[in-house]
Parts: sequence; C-alpha cells; structure tokens
Amino acid sequence: VFAFSFAILAKIGISHPDRVVETNTLSSVPPPDITYTLSIPETTINSGQLSALQLEAIIYACQQHEVILQKNQRAGFLIGDGAGVGKGRTVAGIILENYLKGRKKSLWFSVSNDLKYDAERDLQDIGASNIQVHALNKIKYGDTATSEGVLFATYSALIGESQAGGQLRTRLRQILDWCEPDFDGVIIFDECHKAKNATSTKMGKAVLDLQNKLPSARVVYASATGASEPKNMIYMSRLGIWGEGTPFRTFEDFLHTIEKRGVGAMEIVAMDMKVSGMYIARQLSFSGVSFRIEEISLDDDFKLVYNKAAKLWAKALAEFMQAADELCMSSRKSLWGQFWSSHQRFFKYLCIAAKVRCLVELAKKELEAGKCVVIGLQSTGEARTREVLDENDGHLDRFVSAAEGVFQSLVLKHFPSEKQMREKGAGNKRKRKPRGRQPKLPRHGTDVAGVINISDDSSTESDVLDSDSNSSPDSVQDNNDDVIFVDQTSYQMATDLHFHPSLAWLEEKKQGLLNKIAELGKELPLNTLDELIDKFGGPEHVSEVIIYL
Repeated sequence: VFAFSFAILAKIGISHPDRVVETNTLSSVPPPDITYTLSIPETTINSGQLSALQLEAIIYACQQHEVILQKNQRAGFLIGDGAGVGKGRTVAGIILENYLKGRKKSLWFSVSNDLKYDAERDLQDIGASNIQVHALNKIKYGDTATSEGVLFATYSALIGESQAGGQLRTRLRQILDWCEPDFDGVIIFDECHKAKNATSTKMGKAVLDLQNKLPSARVVYASATGASEPKNMIYMSRLGIWGEGTPFRTFEDFLHTIEKRGVGAMEIVAMDMKVSGMYIARQLSFSGVSFRIEEISLDDDFKLVYNKAAKLWAKALAEFMQAADELCMSSRKSLWGQFWSSHQRFFKYLCIAAKVRCLVELAKKELEAGKCVVIGLQSTGEARTREVLDENDGHLDRFVSAAEGVFQSLVLKHFPSEKQMREKGAGNKRKRKPRGRQPKLPRHGTDVAGVINISDDSSTESDVLDSDSNSSPDSVQDNNDDVIFVDQTSYQMATDLHFHPSLAWLEEKKQGLLNKIAELGKELPLNTLDELIDKFGGPEHVSEVIIYL
C-alpha cells in the first residue's frame, strides 16, 4: 500500500517529472523542520536540473551532516530512493552543495569503474561540469597529485594493494592520504548494500575503517535496498541508531531487538529515521500499470546453436579438468568460480537473445497502435563492446557477441596452462604467502606437478572481481583473493627443466578451444542491445537509457 508523498519543498524547484510515492508507514510521519540554507544557484533550481524531490533529499542530507554524534563523528544520511527518482543527480547535488561551501574534495564509491562516466554525466546535468571526477583505477598507487574534485572508486578498490618496489601500498592508505587530516568533505557510498557483510569480508571492514578514520566526513549512504534487512545495516555506523547515547549499546543489541520483533519493528525504525531527518525513501508510482506474460517459441536455428554451445561447454569443462589434473592444482576454488560464473553469464546472454525476434514483433505492433515502447534489458553487453573498442583503437567494424566474448575471456585468462604457470611464477615476489598449514601435494607426474597452490582465503563478495586491476603499472594484475601462489623452489626447478614436455599440449588445448569458440561465434546471436537498435532503424530512432539497479 502506498500513499502520495508531497515534498515540503514543493515551492522550491520544479515538480518531479513523474508521480512519486512513499510507503504508507513512511508517509504517515513528517520529516523534521528545515533549518539548512541551500547554496545551489537559483538558475540550477529554476531550470529543473534538480527536481523538488531531489532538492528535498539534498537539503535533509546537508542538514543531517551538521549533527555531531556521541563519538565525535559527524552524522550520516541514507537515501533509499528507488529507480527513476534520481539518486545519481541527488548525490551530485550534495557534492555540488558542499563544493560551493568550500569543501572541494569528495569520495564516491560504487560497484563498477564504468559508473564513473555516469557520475560525470550527473554532475554535468546539474551544471557542475567544473567539478572533475578522477578514477582511482587510473591513478598509480601512492599518487595523490589531484588537488580537488571527486575521487571515484569501487568498493573492491578499498582492499587493493601493491608491493611494487618492496614497499606495501594500499588503496585505502592512498585515499586517506588524498583526503588529508580533518577531512570534512562528502563520502558517497553508492549502492551501499555491497558493504553489507561488514564483519565477515575485508571489503566491508574497509568501509567501516574508512568511516572511523575520517570522523568529520559527511557520509551519504545510497541504496534502494539499504534498510530492507537490519543485519545488512552494520556498515551504517554514522546513522547513530546504536552506540553511546542511544537505546542500543551495540549493533548486536539493535539487531537482536529488531529481528525478534519482525518486519513491523523495521518499519518503526524506518519511520523513526525519517522523523529524525536521517532517511528518505521514495519510488515511482505504479498506479495504472498492468502486465501480461508472453510465451516465446524458439525457432529451429536457435535450438541448433544452443545445443552446439552446450556441447562446447561440456568439452571445455572436460579440458579444464584435464589441464588442472595435469598441473596438480591442489585447490581449484578460484578456477571453478571463474568457470561457472562465465557459464551462467554465457547462457544468460543466449537466453536474452532468444527473445529478440518476438520482442521486435510485439514492439512494432504497439508502435503502429500509437504507443510508446520502453524495453528493459537485464544486461546491455557494454563491457564486451568496450573490450573490442580497446582492441581496435576505438573502432568497431562489426557487431559484437557478448556471449562469445564471455567464453573467450574465460579461456584466455583462466585456462590452466604452462604459460600461466610461468607468468604466475615470475610474479611470485608480489604474491603474499597463504595462511595456515600448506596442503599436501598430490602424487602425480614430475616435480612440476606441485607448483601451483590456490588460497582459499578469499572474500565471498563476487564483485571483488570488478576491482581496480590494471589501474597502474605497479598494481597487482588480479585483485581477486584467490590468487595463484607458486612455490619458489619448485618453480626454479621447473624453470631449470624448461617445464616438462608433457605440459606443452596444454597450450595446444587452449588454442584449440579458442578456435572452436571463434567458429561457434559465427552462429551466436549478436549483442542484444545492438541488435534491437539495428532492427528498429538505428540510433536515430531509438533512445537509450541505462539504469543500474
């Protein structure tokens, strides 16, 4: 059940372009009175670059940042707006407001390095193009040359580290050095639910550590699902819900009390947060919306391609297992994690592509009836397209198959091979030693057989894979914790023997798989987004809007 949300600031700015609602419980309580004076120029407000609802969130966030908690930490603010309300512009507005107040440095954390371009777009859209956005993954470790602007990084970058030159450097240390002591600028934790396991993962602990080391920072948490479950709120230490001077001495006390009383207690917490001025959550209205499910029949050509793909994946699995056995990999957690995640992505792209023909027919039918059609895609295939662009110096001479790219990338980067052993061995000095007792090496083959050990000391967060790898010449090439450790003695022995001749076939197997993937790629469907745009007449007939949920 939803009730209409009427912004208190309706007289400031232009109404939001679509109907926005709050839950019935949240709309039953009022937000606090406004005491904060906005510095954003009237031209930005009157032009509608920021709607009244977005301005409301900006003012309450900045007002909450004036509050100092019991532990001498500045209070934070949680934006729980859903898709369409414009969290990106709201966050950009908060950064602009603080920039105008003289706080020239801001931190913006999100789930992907590619979202840096969205951050730049949001700042430009509100007339703040003078605020530069610096991607942390493009800056060398230890470099703090950028004097002001927004430092954009992923959550996985917080645990990035390099040992170039023999001296350990971490991204967290670099960020703290850039902020300098007494930093009172903005820290944006966009899609902050990624830090939900703050006590069990290094990434979550780094988010808490950053907040503790910058007590004067103005923290903003932004997530449509941030307050859905109390156990996922542990990283929100700046809301002041638990701790000294509150009814809950620790987070564990808060969690136990809320979970014992169920969903109703969480709704009361959300209402209290809104009344206190630390939380705002709106979403687009679904009034008048209806839906139906269309069953799509697959044509014979697609069934044939699907079967060929399934057979090739079965062959790839067998050859990955055979290669891993030949190299006597004592732990294969990372290898199979990469294999099966790529397997799922491949068939996801294939299943999405299966709907294109029917979707185009339905859309054209609705267009002929004078209706506007909006198509939502689970994945755009943008990452693969960018890879091809980089490989061809920014030029595209063909449409790209995202499914083919996923399969190729898996084999190129993760197929166990002699070359991979040599490269990992050469980089041994940069790899940290695995903790705990070393597993016994299996009795198989020659002395080379026991070379590779893969640590099980890894974060469970899958998005660690989307790290700031290749961010600088001295960065570690793979920020996933499941790195390959090479025993120096065995590696030296293998080098002296120039590797056992029986391992030479591994490279042939790898190349054979790549050739089969290239052959299959001629029949695989093209990137769904590109194909849809092409079938509707090209970019001049289709507007593309990307929303990250």
